[in-house]
Amino acid sequence: MNAKENKPSFSATVAWIFYDFANTAYSMNVVSLYFPVWIINELGQSDFWVSLVNSISMALVALTMPVLGDWSDRKSKKILALFLFTLVCILGTFSFGVAGKSISSLSLLIPVVLIIYIFANYSYQGGLVFYNALLPAVSTPKILGRISGYGVAIGYMGSAAGLLVGGLFVDGSKFGLTIPGIEAGGTVAAFMPTALLFLVFALPIFVFVREPQLKAGKDHWDIKSSYKKVWSSITSTKKHPGLLRFLVAKYLYEDSIHTIIIFMGVYTQAVMGFSSEETNNFFIIVIPAAVVGSIICGVLTDHFGPKKTLVGVIFTWVVVLSLTILTMNRTVFWFLGGSVGILLGSTWTAARPLLITLVPKENIGEFFGLYALSGKAAAITGPLIWSTVTLSFARYGAIFKYKAAIGALVLVMIGGLLILWRVPDLHRSHKYEEK
Repeated sequence: MNAKENKPSFSATVAWIFYDFANTAYSMNVVSLYFPVWIINELGQSDFWVSLVNSISMALVALTMPVLGDWSDRKSKKILALFLFTLVCILGTFSFGVAGKSISSLSLLIPVVLIIYIFANYSYQGGLVFYNALLPAVSTPKILGRISGYGVAIGYMGSAAGLLVGGLFVDGSKFGLTIPGIEAGGTVAAFMPTALLFLVFALPIFVFVREPQLKAGKDHWDIKSSYKKVWSSITSTKKHPGLLRFLVAKYLYEDSIHTIIIFMGVYTQAVMGFSSEETNNFFIIVIPAAVVGSIICGVLTDHFGPKKTLVGVIFTWVVVLSLTILTMNRTVFWFLGGSVGILLGSTWTAARPLLITLVPKENIGEFFGLYALSGKAAAITGPLIWSTVTLSFARYGAIFKYKAAIGALVLVMIGGLLILWRVPDLHRSHKYEEK
């Protein structure tokens, strides 16, 4: 095909971008804010349980998504897989609200919602494999970074929308806005509207995006041979130079990032003394910085290449987290929160195009499955590192134990940065240029 035939439609690109709006509302409201706050602060459960269910869901992603990504390549079923995973996540999120309002026994409620969370979060994280693998179908090689950045930027707008909608149902009003018939329902009231928000903005991708029907879609697929193929892809460093280094580096730096996402809300309250409303406002105010940062990072990625850009982003992460450990000043903390927002968006913006430059496009689903394996394996160990450190230093008080936990994450991230430095820079390599 020529470049004109390969050019995606505007509606497909916009639909792909708005899926990021939809799923990031889930990530913010469920993973980062309301679920851990509900379980730990309101229901009085240990950090360990939140860490455990996150680790289990991530382990399932790590074990299954590389082969399911390979299946989606061979059968050209990325859209179908994304639909099924999205549906399960939405239903699970809605079920949190149902269970929270209908189950009065704490001994029954806790195991029910923890089990539901495993399935919901597995589906959310797993769906990202197929969503990310559709990026080449809605972009061109020259603007991968920008389209990736637009998706991340719109995603953070989805976070803001999620927090606004969640705040209305949790507190009864937000920024002076009230809606007749909506009353304060507490943290548990955030889950049902979050599920509906996810549903509405996820629908366009299933209407407008058309998956390329590659020749590989006719291949036979079976799970045993797929696992062998995945293992070969990981270990064949000559065939895919830099891939293994990138996956290991990603494992290490995401070890820290995923953990920060999960416990950010808890940290703001336990260490900085923020109220629930202040924590909500903290998340909302840092989001514009994330939007701007994602867009700028997309441009930098296309100009300097994803490898150089990502190295700069991870280095800045180390600096910002180190400053977070050192400060108890609220003004400085708000500034650092904005920096974290910029870095979160920038990390995802640069990482997706970097993987695409390292692997053949006909196997993009398989390699985004490996991308998920790396990140989700990190999300297993990261929360366990956090909970181990907090339990070990609990006798020194909340402030010390949480700052010690961030210190451990900084050390892990430095290891990822050192390995990422040695990943080859294939930006604008001839095989990724448009024909």
